[in-house]
Amino acid sequence: MSDIHSPKEADHLVGADGWIVLTETGKDIIQAYRDAERAHDRLQQSWAGAYLVALFKRHPWLQSLRITLTATAEYNDEGGSYRSVSNSVANVLPVPGAELPGSVLFDGVFDSIEATSVIEAELDDNDLDLYTSFRTEYDDFGELELVLNRDAASTLLQGSTVSGAQAFDAWFPPPVAEPANG
Repeated sequence: MSDIHSPKEADHLVGADGWIVLTETGKDIIQAYRDAERAHDRLQQSWAGAYLVALFKRHPWLQSLRITLTATAEYNDEGGSYRSVSNSVANVLPVPGAELPGSVLFDGVFDSIEATSVIEAELDDNDLDLYTSFRTEYDDFGELELVLNRDAASTLLQGSTVSGAQAFDAWFPPPVAEPANG
């Protein structure tokens, strides 16, 4: 082993005592990586917020709904697996008094089955991306339920440009930190 080491290099060093230590540059890289992961997760959340608020903008008749995203492991021909996500939509309600498009009517009356089909069809192309915006770990499988109401984002929906991050926070507010006992 060489005693030559650049103090600016990210490295793990083994001392004469046999213990491994990380250089300060290495510690900085780990911190930058963690910061980048948090920023990436927030970017994913902002996409989800933007996608969901866009859904409400495209459907001004939509008051509320429940989206269930279910992830499963599917196996491929090479013996590996991948995450597959499917969606189901329920409890689709219209805005009271809103003008309703023909695609959500049956005999001139709001039809929740038709409305559900309209929303599910839109989600089909993006359900995997939506799921991974909430569940960022590649091996995370299971069910995710999103209950959305126009009222939570009503102020944002009135703007011409909407922040996805603000929309996400409106529907899924961050937990409030408990005050420290002291």
